[in-house]
Amino acid sequence: MENIFDNKAETAWCPGCGNFGIRNIVLKALAELEMKKEDVVFVSGIGQAAKAPQYMDMSYFNGLHGRAIPAATGIRAANPNLKVIIQSGDGDMYGEGGNHLMHAIRRNPDITAIVHDNMIYGLTKGQASPT
Repeated sequence: MENIFDNKAETAWCPGCGNFGIRNIVLKALAELEMKKEDVVFVSGIGQAAKAPQYMDMSYFNGLHGRAIPAATGIRAANPNLKVIIQSGDGDMYGEGGNHLMHAIRRNPDITAIVHDNMIYGLTKGQASPT
């Protein structure tokens, strides 16, 4: 059965990148939960992990670096019926967005955050991979 969220887009990710696995799991989860495209919106910031929503067929919002959580919180407040999911990298969520993450935990706005975390900001295009 074809997944309605898979747009089969060519990615800018390097072969073997962990982003592929996360993308596949997210697509599978959305299909298993029988989500409808109009009920889901993805939010992301900047970086290779944040490109994940562009490689899926759904509504999404790319925000500024470190500002995915405030955008997601606003979208959720504007339409509480939406399933709002953030996909971004470790730098976007823990570095530049760290304060937003702490305050979102305190407020608990019923959003889902998926962090592509390799603990070295190494999924940023052009940065050397660890050896």
